[in-house]
Amino acid sequence: MQARSSSQTRYRLNNWTAGVVATTVFVAPLALGGNRPAIWALSAALLFAWAAVYFARLGFADVSLRATTGRYRTISGLFWLHAAFIVLQLLPIADLLPRSWLTLPGDVDPGRSISITPGDTALALLRWLSYGLLFYLCLQVGANRPRSSLFLKVLFGIVVAHAVYGLLLYFEFEDTILFTEKWAYQGFVTGGFVNRNSYATFLAIGATIGSAVIGTIIGGATRWLDLFEGRRGQFIFILVGLLLIAAALVLTASRMGFFSAICGAVSAFAISVLRLNRRVNMAAIATSILLGLLIFSALLFLYGNILVERLGSVESAANVRADLYRQVLTMIADRPLLGFGGSSFEYAYPLYHMAPVSFDAVWEKTHNSYLALWVSYGVVFGTIPLAILTLCFVGLLRLVRLEGRDDAAVVAAIGTLIVGALHSTVDFSLEIQGVALLFVAVVANGLGGLARQSSSGRN
Repeated sequence: MQARSSSQTRYRLNNWTAGVVATTVFVAPLALGGNRPAIWALSAALLFAWAAVYFARLGFADVSLRATTGRYRTISGLFWLHAAFIVLQLLPIADLLPRSWLTLPGDVDPGRSISITPGDTALALLRWLSYGLLFYLCLQVGANRPRSSLFLKVLFGIVVAHAVYGLLLYFEFEDTILFTEKWAYQGFVTGGFVNRNSYATFLAIGATIGSAVIGTIIGGATRWLDLFEGRRGQFIFILVGLLLIAAALVLTASRMGFFSAICGAVSAFAISVLRLNRRVNMAAIATSILLGLLIFSALLFLYGNILVERLGSVESAANVRADLYRQVLTMIADRPLLGFGGSSFEYAYPLYHMAPVSFDAVWEKTHNSYLALWVSYGVVFGTIPLAILTLCFVGLLRLVRLEGRDDAAVVAAIGTLIVGALHSTVDFSLEIQGVALLFVAVVANGLGGLARQSSSGRN
């Protein structure tokens, strides 16, 4: 009796956790993509407040966690190692280190800490800890298969809602942001985000989730009627949501957003279909793909003229980025071990900025999240987040092989990692909190399936 009561307590708490996370993921992008210190603080406060309630309630009821850190020991260890290094960057220890480790051009004084902007690095630490907590909470959510499946659809619904919001602002409110005049990216759909590329990545993750769900439904069907019966009756709603996301995505005119969405969505759809019922009607799959291509082509024809035009300027844009990247690599070479401090690029780069990189724009980001990590934390510690994501990817691939039933959450997480990996090569979308929260929630929800390998129960 006591065991059942404990299980029910944990089950209810994890259901509430899913609601808290979904609320955070939904609200953050509405405030300029969540790319403001006030939003970082508020989202962290909400997550940590709920975590205090969550763990206190479990402790008082003497209930164990479903997904323990022991099952994710390497990921957990790397996470805390990176957090410890960020703290080290904040400490006043510069005088204790070799001067050559803290190089700055023109003999500029490096200050008292490794980070040249300790305040911004402290905010980077806050974001890192909040992402870690979100990841851990979503592991608990994903440890229960029915809840994981429902949570994934809720996340998809959030992206659809933001797609509709972006389309409304563009068509019905004269291309505004927060219902006021834009100061950047006029003529493009940006939703609650300032930057169209960040919004495009957000939409690309949604497209990947929808494709994973659609693929799972089709993969488990042996006849067309199955798509519209029982729980598979959701097929039409997911399809409509995908079309809304596609419309908004095309109107962002984001080239890499478009490409990463295609790669993530196709990967998710293909994995979902191929890993399920081998008796699946291949004609149904071929027809579905053809229908999707026709609809997407129609959207491009109606609304994609700007995107098509921008595809023709890929070469010139690549040349501009190449010049920037060469200067960023110089920065990394100057501080390969310690970096300049979390979120310090905006202040360090002016010391390296020179022609041919344009002086007409303020370069606040590296436009490559891999380079951004190495600039901020050095090559060794800056690689830790990449190692964590690699371990997540390996764990998800293991789940794809081991899971005997359909699990769209696992497939969606794999597709989402593909989207993030691709878009991060030329932009900074995962450095924007509105995107990062969704990214972490989807990946952790899928990885929660590891906790189901040796446990069972309705919790």
